[in-house]
Amino acid sequence: MKKRVDDLALFGGQAEFASARPIGQLAIGPDEAFFNQAKRIFDGRRLTNNGPLVRDLEDSLCELHQVAECVSLCSASLAIMVLLKLLAVKGRTEVIMPAFTYPGLPHLAQWAGLTPRFADVLPTVHTLDPASVDKVASQDTAVILAVHQVNSLCDVAGLEYVAGKYGIPVVYDSVHGVGCTCDGARVGGYGVAEVFSLHATKIVNGFEGGYVTTNDAALAEKLRLARNFGFVGQDAISQCGVNGKLNELHAALALASLESVGEVIRRNRERYEQYLRHFLRVPDCSFLRYGEDSEWNYEFVLLELSPAWKMSRDDVVAVLRRENALARPYYSPPLHLSPHMPEGLPVPSLPVTEQEAEKYIQMPVGELVDEDTIVRLAGLIAFMHDNQEDIAGRLAS
Repeated sequence: MKKRVDDLALFGGQAEFASARPIGQLAIGPDEAFFNQAKRIFDGRRLTNNGPLVRDLEDSLCELHQVAECVSLCSASLAIMVLLKLLAVKGRTEVIMPAFTYPGLPHLAQWAGLTPRFADVLPTVHTLDPASVDKVASQDTAVILAVHQVNSLCDVAGLEYVAGKYGIPVVYDSVHGVGCTCDGARVGGYGVAEVFSLHATKIVNGFEGGYVTTNDAALAEKLRLARNFGFVGQDAISQCGVNGKLNELHAALALASLESVGEVIRRNRERYEQYLRHFLRVPDCSFLRYGEDSEWNYEFVLLELSPAWKMSRDDVVAVLRRENALARPYYSPPLHLSPHMPEGLPVPSLPVTEQEAEKYIQMPVGELVDEDTIVRLAGLIAFMHDNQEDIAGRLAS
């Protein structure tokens, strides 16, 4: 525990944590389950190309999300790119998306040959504001790419209404939605399709990978063709495609991970509640709460500092990171203000997005964070609060 400001790692002291405390899940499921699945691969000598483990995984994911179709791909990013290419209304060029989201999302629109257009989000829930989408939409809009957030799902009815006005599809980036419900129904069947991730930092871990859920059988068939160069037979191609297949080894880990999804979510909720409890002694801060009216996976813990703090949010993050607590500013800067904004696009005014992007710290979570870690993080931030004028002065000099 820090006793003097000089004890902080940023000023030459020893880091609070000997190893990193990350912000990703890093849950791998039971070892034995993975090795049993992997043995099937070596016994059958089928390593890729829509093998039996991939098919079993897709069936299991259909059951998890309560949908008719699931198509796995080598990443969620490629899944979004392919979906945008397949679903964009012909002759139109723009994708409406939030600027308060993962910084890679606009790249996917560009790879699909489309231009990102940013709409504002709703306060606190951080999902696309249908009224803002309506203002941004035009006859150039080809598709809406909405993002379910960790603490709130999109206004599905509102977005579908706007989409209907312009005759465009809605696709959901649902990487934070595994295990969540909307009006009692599992996330997975909304819009034309939803996209999920199998990245190691996510609830279901397949090393890398992604998948699309849909109730549209024709779209699912197009996706299966697109992920394998459009092959319908030997040297016969029906459509433009890529090599986007999920391999069997990644499917093996994802199948093993699925066995413990409920336990991962339970532990996430336990950590979230530990944060709430242990930070009661830390002045001038609060957490973004999960609602009680739906089921959540408690994937993130988001801390907000009150205006009474003399240290900035970003300075607090800088101190934490040097202590090996890999916190980060939450979706900051917003994408429309990022230096990586596509060249030539007008910078929109998104007041809610800009306000929310200044607020939150994404705190360490996942399997490498235990209750002792959370107690020590509370102590660190309480120490910063008590010494904030000294710390802020040093950082400013």
